[in-house]
Amino acid sequence: IRGVDFMGDTFQLDVVTPEKLLVSGRSKFITAPGKDGRFGVLPGHTPLVSLLVAGELTVVMDGSGPEQRFVLSGGYIDVGHERVTVLVEKALEKGQIDLHVAMREEETAVAEMAQFAEGEPASLVWIKRRDFARVCQQVVKSAH
Repeated sequence: IRGVDFMGDTFQLDVVTPEKLLVSGRSKFITAPGKDGRFGVLPGHTPLVSLLVAGELTVVMDGSGPEQRFVLSGGYIDVGHERVTVLVEKALEKGQIDLHVAMREEETAVAEMAQFAEGEPASLVWIKRRDFARVCQQVVKSAH
């Protein structure tokens, strides 16, 4: 493709929730929780659109020092030649996670899920909340 620099060492990254633009800038590398497993994106990655599940997004920004870690509730990622856009329902930076709140959220979600038959559409909201709470707990516990 003419005009595209596949050898550039960064790409534009935007991580967006319904409330705000969480991250925007030049990134060197990210890993994301795809539906079929974690995957990495480097500059020049083959374009794709993928479903994201609850999990950890790791971001290495250009010139920003150490990696940043976020917990995502799930959403979508759009990888283009020079831009990566991550659209998620909810995201928390690792430092924003309260272990006790995440544990209570998991308990609440499990209790609410018990009111629905397996596979019932209304249970999907609670499944997502449970999964997000579990990933929050895993990220906090892995730091200790």
